[in-house]
Amino acid sequence: MLSESFAERAGFPNVVGAIDGTYVPISGPSAFRESYICRKGFPAMHLQAVCGPDLRFLDVFCGYPGSVHDARVYRNSPLFQEVQVLPPKFHILCDSAYPMSINLMTPFRDNGHLTLEEKKYNSAHSSTRVDIEWAFGLLKGKFRKLKFLDMRNVEDIPCTIVTCCVLHNFILMNETLDESEVVLEDVDVDERIQSENVQCENEAREVITGQEKRRSIMHLLR
Repeated sequence: MLSESFAERAGFPNVVGAIDGTYVPISGPSAFRESYICRKGFPAMHLQAVCGPDLRFLDVFCGYPGSVHDARVYRNSPLFQEVQVLPPKFHILCDSAYPMSINLMTPFRDNGHLTLEEKKYNSAHSSTRVDIEWAFGLLKGKFRKLKFLDMRNVEDIPCTIVTCCVLHNFILMNETLDESEVVLEDVDVDERIQSENVQCENEAREVITGQEKRRSIMHLLR
């Protein structure tokens, strides 16, 4: 079971996936090029993915330009609706760029005054969520073309990226993991903590409910 496999590493309960976004650098179209410039300063296509503890992708969504925020990509992806119907006990782990909810668990924001319990929660959260960073690292290590995808027809790029994700899963189903092929990206934590403002009253309630659940999990990890 997914949650049991995730819990083996750091004891974080009821996790059914780890989500994040990554940029696939592209040459960029001549028209509307600025809309593809990501926060790192180059034109890119945004890839959102959820993986399991075996680094296989459970869900992928691609097509938004690099300038679009992770939270907005998530809210406009089919996954957003799927997450709403998850049983309340289960959740996907994400970083602080995503909106907190009962089924989407973020870390505590480090303001320099975290308690020992909050730090322990963050450590368990990070140790478990790191699988998605490893999955992206392996994807780009196997398919090095994704370090710069030079394609003229921008509309074909998402299909190419998703095809690489499918092949990534196929390889993991048939071969053992070669850690030497994992190319981890540098993640600037300060840049990642940029979650968009809550947009409506329902989302505000979701945040409060998610915070309450996060506290409960924190106490379980003592």
